[in-house]
Amino acid sequence: MSNFSDVFAGIKTVLEANVQSTTPALQVMEHPPEQVNYFPAALITPDTFDPTLFFGGNSFEGRMRITVLVSSADAAEGWKALFDMIDPTETGKSIIKALKDNATLDGKVDTSLVVSVENIGRRAWFGGGFYFGFDVILEYTKTVA
Repeated sequence: MSNFSDVFAGIKTVLEANVQSTTPALQVMEHPPEQVNYFPAALITPDTFDPTLFFGGNSFEGRMRITVLVSSADAAEGWKALFDMIDPTETGKSIIKALKDNATLDGKVDTSLVVSVENIGRRAWFGGGFYFGFDVILEYTKTVA
C-alpha cells in the first residue's frame, strides 16, 4: 500500500467513525465521481506538494484536500448542514472536530493538523449540479521505516 493510500485510509476511518450523527451518514468517496447523488459526502485527494519534501530521510510531510459536500437542495437546509459539519466543537457531525480529535489519523501518520477551510458555500460540481460544501486542507507528517 502506498503512503498516500495509507493516509487516505486513516482519514476515511476517522471520518466514518466520528461523523455519524448526520442523516444519512457521511459517505467517503474513493475517487472523484462524475456526479454526486449522495449527501453528505467527502472526497479525499492529495493537494499540491513539494516533491523534495519526500526525499529528506525516513519521514515526509504531505497535504490532503478533503472536499465535503453537504447538500444540493434547499438553501436553508444546505447552510444548516454546512454549519454543523464545519463547527470545530460539534461532536458527531463536525469534520473539523473529528480530524482534530484524532491527529494520528487512526495511527496512519505521526501527526496532522487542519491548516485551512476553503471554498465555503454553494458551488457547482465539475460533473454537473450544485451543492453546499467546503474544502478542508490537512497537513500531516509520516515516518516511513
